[in-house]
Amino acid sequence: MSRKKRQKDSSLHLTDKHHPPLAIGATLLALVSIGIFGAVCVSAGQSDGHAGLLAGVAGMVSLLIAAVGFVMAWLSLHQDDIRPLFPTIASICNGLLVIFYMMLYIWGAVV
Repeated sequence: MSRKKRQKDSSLHLTDKHHPPLAIGATLLALVSIGIFGAVCVSAGQSDGHAGLLAGVAGMVSLLIAAVGFVMAWLSLHQDDIRPLFPTIASICNGLLVIFYMMLYIWGAVV
């Protein structure tokens, strides 16, 4: 293989694609939602399961944050000329969080 061909193959390829700020925000919302859930779990564990109304409200806020993050990620997936890394991470994380929270609340209502 000629030197010119090798140099062309290993050269840097720049693109106009960018990480959408909406998806980065959605990823941060997923992290905030996980953080709130962790804090509520620690709080409920320290109070022997009697964390009270504040823990329930914090859990519902966490569910709402995850739902908003999922919608933001979904909207950012449909933008043009983007890198799909953050929208994919945000939609998977927030979608799984919403499903997890809904299962947790349904289980809590049944038991």
